[in-house]
Amino acid sequence: MKKKTVSRFLGLALSGLMVLGVTACGSSAGSQEAAADQSGGAAEEVQQGTEDSSGDKIVLDVINYHVGTDYAAEYYTYLFDAFQQTEEGKNVEFHFEEIPTTDAFNQKIKLLISSGDLPDIVFNGGNNITELAAKSGKVADLTPYFEADPEWRALFDDTSLEFNTVDGKIYGVPVSKEISYIYYNKELFAQAGIEAPEVAYADWDEFFEACDKLKAAGITPVGMDTADSGWLTNLWMSALIGTNGDAGNQWMNSMYPTDFNTPEVTAAAETIQRMFQEYTTADAVGGKYDPMATHFFNGEVAMFPNGPWMIPDFSETEKAPEGFYDKVGIMLLPGNGMEMVPTPGDMVGAMEEEKIKAAVAFLKFETLPENQIKALEMTGLQPVSNDLEIPSALTESDPLMAQVLEIQNQAKVTYGQNQAYWYQNTIDTFSTELPELAYGNITPEEFCEKLSESAKKNQ
Repeated sequence: MKKKTVSRFLGLALSGLMVLGVTACGSSAGSQEAAADQSGGAAEEVQQGTEDSSGDKIVLDVINYHVGTDYAAEYYTYLFDAFQQTEEGKNVEFHFEEIPTTDAFNQKIKLLISSGDLPDIVFNGGNNITELAAKSGKVADLTPYFEADPEWRALFDDTSLEFNTVDGKIYGVPVSKEISYIYYNKELFAQAGIEAPEVAYADWDEFFEACDKLKAAGITPVGMDTADSGWLTNLWMSALIGTNGDAGNQWMNSMYPTDFNTPEVTAAAETIQRMFQEYTTADAVGGKYDPMATHFFNGEVAMFPNGPWMIPDFSETEKAPEGFYDKVGIMLLPGNGMEMVPTPGDMVGAMEEEKIKAAVAFLKFETLPENQIKALEMTGLQPVSNDLEIPSALTESDPLMAQVLEIQNQAKVTYGQNQAYWYQNTIDTFSTELPELAYGNITPEEFCEKLSESAKKNQ
């Protein structure tokens, strides 16, 4: 794909080798200062390259969930290989442990935080474990690296870095921004005699009117789940709260809430209970994301909340029927709402100075402007940097992705979601208690009280 040159940040890239059709540029860490130890002690000069004092290769342990059918597997294969062909990465080898699902990965990382050694590069699997990892003392303070490299620091806005800061120190390097909206099946909408809104339904009443029409036509309206943190249901509930007036929006944009017994959260839980009972698939309760996505690919549900990383799957014939891409439309959540949050960043779990330097060099390479653009093209990940020019051919080659970039600017209300803003144990409680809520074994008020009890354990 022919691409425009990336904006002013291209000047950051160091000279490197041509890899897979792009310039694989090395990190500038060789001329920077870095943290001398994990406790944030005085920084000392980082020497050029990543070879240790004995002249041996630096071996970095990585637990990688971007494998198999993961949406970013091909991109991360490129990233690891390309980094090793740069000046900073030529003396680095990776030792991989592969875990094929984000849920299993997150559980493994949480276990290692509490009782074990973290890998040298700690990917973030979507859940906000930054504070948990930082307070464990098992991840490196990256603040000195950002301070020593203002050009690298300039790639990130303050909000993204603050989101990855604990007690005034930066521990995570964000690699993207997260947004989500609704995908809908244009063919199923036509079968039900529904004309989709240009941008979004004006409110939730209109949305449920469409759900009722779909249901009357024998079409399941929405995809939902409960297992593996209940990702889809989390997106619905976050939207219900975040678009419910100023109070709901403020609540859904607050970090680590402990009081879930508010009118907005209770109302959302009540609606989620109704959606499980009236508008989703029979296997949603207890269901995981992958089979729920298969329902959407197979035309068995009409609407599916998710982000742009799903778009490449629409053209992947191992996941979706041929031609499915052309059946998909995009709309914002009712009330012109959209989840938009900074992402928890990748961290450094290495303890030895040489390994810390090598791991930081990889994270710098991962966030080079050209690699952010490559990630957008290959995975749908939204660039974390604001000043990048999008490839001119994107509209022609990937119209859905181009539509994403256009529609997000039309959102009137933005909000967070639980995997980014809630305590980890509260996310777990959300997932485990969703079946009880769905089956009516607990009331929405009892569900919210259980979430509050879980969150307050962190105080």
